[in-house]
Amino acid sequence: MPDFNYSAIDNETLREICSRTFYTIDGLWFLAVEDKYGFETAFEMNQVVCRQASPIIGRRLLKNLNIEGKPPLEALLELIHADPLMYVHRPVVVSLTDNRAVFRCTECPIQAARIRDGKGVYNGKPGCSLLFQAYAELIDPRINVTCVACVPNPDSPEYWCEWAFDIPGDEENVNGTAAD
Repeated sequence: MPDFNYSAIDNETLREICSRTFYTIDGLWFLAVEDKYGFETAFEMNQVVCRQASPIIGRRLLKNLNIEGKPPLEALLELIHADPLMYVHRPVVVSLTDNRAVFRCTECPIQAARIRDGKGVYNGKPGCSLLFQAYAELIDPRINVTCVACVPNPDSPEYWCEWAFDIPGDEENVNGTAAD
């Protein structure tokens, strides 16, 4: 079999395809569990998967990122943006200082599909919290993760959720390096 020339698909399109493919598989799995065992069981199982997968995905990404010497919050945002799963959420950094970073997801295909299919939105905070907390701990365990706004009650129709990352105090040591 001939080798496939991956340059035949531009990087942005490939990221979009990979991200949407993952969410298609994840969504169909969730719906199958929900249909057979109910929403609560599907939601609980989804949290189990998020708890286990998030640090694995984060470590894989970190092996391919050059974040050495970057301030922790800048490194964290780079990790989040590098995650192909986040790509379709269209994350936007709202603010970034040495001690605080805030970003928003301007799209949420998962919730949009549930609304489209008449399933209604569900609380995305637990799963996203697990993901972002795992990533924060990989970068710097001092980083606190806070959900500012999340579906089902976003503060603004311009975005689906907003997250803040804070490094408390310790003004002199905010430019640490990422953990292994």
